[in-house]
Amino acid sequence: MKRDENDLEQVERHVLRREHIARQYQIIAEFKGKGFPTDEAEEMLKTLLDLQRQHEEHLGYIRNKLGLAN
Repeated sequence: MKRDENDLEQVERHVLRREHIARQYQIIAEFKGKGFPTDEAEEMLKTLLDLQRQHEEHLGYIRNKLGLAN
C-alpha cells in the first residue's frame, strides 16, 4: 500500500504542475505575434496536453485503487 501512496503523491504533483502547458501557449502567442511558424510549437503543445491527460487518468486509477473519491 505504501508504494501506491507514493505513486499517488507523485502523480498528484504531475497533474498540478501545469506551468509547462501555460508556457507553451505563451510561446505560440509570441511566435504568432512575430510572424514565426508555429507548427512545431503547436505539436509540442498537443504532446504536453496528451501527457497531462495521461497523468490525470493515472491519478484516477491510483485513487480508485486506494479507494479514494475522484
